[in-house]
Amino acid sequence: MKITYTAPNRSHHYPYAEALHRAGHLYSFVSGFSRFSPRSDLPGIGNKLKRHDLIKNIHLACMKLNTPHRVTAYIDYLSALELDHASYKWAKQSDVFLFYRTDGLKSTIRLHNQGSSALCIMEEVNSHVEFANEILQNEYNSLGLKKSGYCKEPDFDLRLKTYQEADCILCPSEFVRNSFLDKGFSSKQLLKVNFGFQTIENIPEERAKTADDTFRVLYVGQIHYRKGLRYAIEAFKQLKHPKKEFIIVGPKTPVTGLEKTQIPDSVVFTGSLKGEELKNQYRNASVFVLPSLEEGLALVQGEALTFGTPLLITTNTGGSDFVQDGREGFIVAPGEVKPLAERLQQMADDKLLVERMSASALHTAKTLGSWDIACEKLISQITNILQMRDGISSLKEEILK
Repeated sequence: MKITYTAPNRSHHYPYAEALHRAGHLYSFVSGFSRFSPRSDLPGIGNKLKRHDLIKNIHLACMKLNTPHRVTAYIDYLSALELDHASYKWAKQSDVFLFYRTDGLKSTIRLHNQGSSALCIMEEVNSHVEFANEILQNEYNSLGLKKSGYCKEPDFDLRLKTYQEADCILCPSEFVRNSFLDKGFSSKQLLKVNFGFQTIENIPEERAKTADDTFRVLYVGQIHYRKGLRYAIEAFKQLKHPKKEFIIVGPKTPVTGLEKTQIPDSVVFTGSLKGEELKNQYRNASVFVLPSLEEGLALVQGEALTFGTPLLITTNTGGSDFVQDGREGFIVAPGEVKPLAERLQQMADDKLLVERMSASALHTAKTLGSWDIACEKLISQITNILQMRDGISSLKEEILK
């Protein structure tokens, strides 16, 4: 099976491409990730890497110059068109054309119009765009910001068109899959494969105890209103504990959702952290909180588990695929302070509960699939679809004889 994979950045796409290559299925990897980045190298796949990053580099330059959002969003759209146009050359020679949600519509249409047998799969990393847009619009309005300031996702229309044109949609979690089912999509159109998680050797049997008795809440991710941080901070403010601390790791975005939130002194913003600095935050945290209103599958949840950090997440993070409510942590409804506050207090009051959850987190971390396992699952599902399609074609030929 020959697969052409098209993606705009590094993110999870690089390890996915490498896993497809190791499995012997990668025909070409069309990437928009800037060649000027120190992390751009991908020697493991050799000349299968086809880099088309001209417009993406212009987009990055505009962002550094603080160009208005509407302009940068349009340039990003043009970058997607560049990748789409470049992909067709290799997609038409492949059995499968797998592409990030914005990067393959025109190539897919061309392949279909020409009667190509290539299976065109759109990779959607978030929930259905209409579903996500409803959530974000409601949150933006509830923040009291000017309604005219809210813009629907810049790729909104493009994604809707691609949903209809693609043969299948690849979802990273049950949350994403359900958002499509709720919009009337057939389960036969939907593939579900969890992202792979970086394999960490020598995960300990139990978590080392911290030296102090601080109840430390940790968040890692962008500071963006879709992440629901304001609900977590309000819940933290209600927490009764003599020594409490909330560590927020990550970069701020133009609209954080915290514009009208009073931040207590015990909430600390560290900015972005990497390496040992980030690992130490996981090690020292009592609980990892991810109060997101909308995510596809946040990989930071897996990172927290590998350090034995219990989770407090929402149903909209994708974490329900491998976290059980009450086992590795708690899962609550998004966009509400009360459930977060109640669970935080419960964890702060019950050290034995947190220790049990920590042990479960370490156990679950050992079961998380690698990128090679994710690739195996994807190939298995694609193979079933191709075999079914070939069987239907053969049956039609027999009927017409």
